[in-house]
This record gives sequence, C-alpha cells and structure tokens, in this order.
Amino acid sequence: MIRVMIADDQVLFNELLGHMLASNDDINIVAKVYDGREVLESARVLKPDIILMDLSMPILNGIETLRALRNENITSKVLILTSSDDTDDVNEAIAIGANGYIMKNVSKDRLILAIRSICAGMDVFDKGVYALGYNAPSRIIKQNRGILLTVNDVNVELSSRDLTIIQMIVQGASNEEIAKELFIAEGRVRNIITDLIGKLMLKDKTQLAVFAIKNKLVDLK
Repeated sequence: MIRVMIADDQVLFNELLGHMLASNDDINIVAKVYDGREVLESARVLKPDIILMDLSMPILNGIETLRALRNENITSKVLILTSSDDTDDVNEAIAIGANGYIMKNVSKDRLILAIRSICAGMDVFDKGVYALGYNAPSRIIKQNRGILLTVNDVNVELSSRDLTIIQMIVQGASNEEIAKELFIAEGRVRNIITDLIGKLMLKDKTQLAVFAIKNKLVDLK
C-alpha cells in the first residue's frame, strides 16, 4: 500500500484529488493538508511514502517546504504537482531533491503511474517542463582520477577535484567553504566553477547541481 499525503491550498482540488486517488486499491491517503507548515508537521508524524505537493501554498511555499523536508532528513518521496512550468522552479525543485515534477493538467492514469513509479525508485518529470537548457551526456566513462563525459558530441574530462567541488555545490557549500576545504583561493574556486559550467554547456550553478544529480555524478547519501 502506497501511503500518500496531498498538499494543496485549493480545498476543492485537494478533496477531489484525494477522492480520485483513494479509489485505487494500492493507494492510501493518510493526510490532506493545505500549507507548508502542515506538510512538515504531518510528515514528521505520519512519514508518508510520497507527498503530492503544489508549489503555491501559504506560510511556506512548495520550494521552501521541500527544502525544510530535506534539511530534516525526512525520507518521504516528493512529487511536485503544480501549474507552474517555470524553468527556475523545475531546476530548484530538482536541485533540492524532488523526485518528480508534473503539471496539474496531467491525466488520472499518468498521475497514478507517476506515484507508483516514484515509489518504485524512479524519478518522474514531465517532458514539457523539464527544459533545463542542457544536453544530457551520451556517455559517461569512469577513470582512475575522474570521469570522461561526452556532451553534445564533445568530450569533457572532470577530475576528482572537479567532482569534489560539484559534490560540495550540491550539498549547498559556498565558494568560501569550498576554498577552505580544498586549501585553494576563493577566486580559484570561482574560476573552476565557471569553467565547469562552460564545459558542460550549462547556465549557472543551479543547473550544474541539477546536471550532477540527474546524471548520478555525486553521492546524495
């Protein structure tokens, strides 16, 4: 049985969604909540398998709530169900640790499949919103001191130090913290990060973090 919490401040949508999902024998609605604070309070106690959450909520929005869940090491899977197809929202949600991101105009069958897939260990993102502005690598080869990626037919080598820096970025470390950890100048860290973003054909540090997470370049444990 998949234990689901629904988080949406639109009362009618919340109720209808709960009724629809509860009609499936393998889904149990453990809570319906209406703001980010209620998500946190209920998740701590109920520990649902998956939280189906909108981004637009009072007190704490979806991004703030997701960040708080991950900071508290709450292991519930999170599926963002929203009307926002903003690329920045998608990028940030993935970087923080969302397991899925789909639009509210999704079909019933697609939503149920997404819930089941996420609980089975797969990430689910609508193609229509997953426009992150980079090309996924066509191959990744592990080497003794790093990895070799092929991105858009261009070979890119990442050293062990590059991977360490990327790991620290994913963990939320600042340039100053990275510099202290690696015993190098903060300016040097900025240059390395800029070089990595350019080589991987990305736009910023957020996309670098998302790229690393989606392509399993870092350890999230």
